[in-house]
Amino acid sequence: MPDPTAPLIPLSLTHLPTVGGLAVPWITPRAGDGRYLFGAIDAGRKDQALVGLLCGVCGRHLDERLVLLMRLSDLPRQCTAEPALHPSCLAYTACACPMIQGNLDHYRTVPHKLDPTMIPAADEAARCGAPAEPWFAVWLDGYTVITDHGTRAASYAGSRPRRIRPLIWGPLFSG
Repeated sequence: MPDPTAPLIPLSLTHLPTVGGLAVPWITPRAGDGRYLFGAIDAGRKDQALVGLLCGVCGRHLDERLVLLMRLSDLPRQCTAEPALHPSCLAYTACACPMIQGNLDHYRTVPHKLDPTMIPAADEAARCGAPAEPWFAVWLDGYTVITDHGTRAASYAGSRPRRIRPLIWGPLFSG
């Protein structure tokens, strides 16, 4: 049954599957038993999105304006393994994702049970049970695909972002 408190799904995302009234991001992997693994990333789709300039939420081609969702620890490195988003997909994600909203004060303590064809995030062990970080929206005209910690990532090093805007800092950071 859909959650009555879930944000409305924009028309641009109605092609995506839903769980509990939420649109499932295009890069979210699906386990062999049918479960969507929210908070995990399908490595193949992530790379396809980064290289093909596809939105990580809707899976459609990005326009001239795009946004990277970045944790505080990503900002000094100016790169993230997460694909860019359309501004409208960012708006939905900021309302729908409990981590981005700041409703979770720690990362999950138990890793996802991945199928043999899936790989964990490069920093999964470091995040397991760790305090959540604040998130930022980095608005860009484009990015460069690099290799960071053995995986493809979007980098804006060497270019100037249009703006960097903090999103809700979450319970630990609200004062």
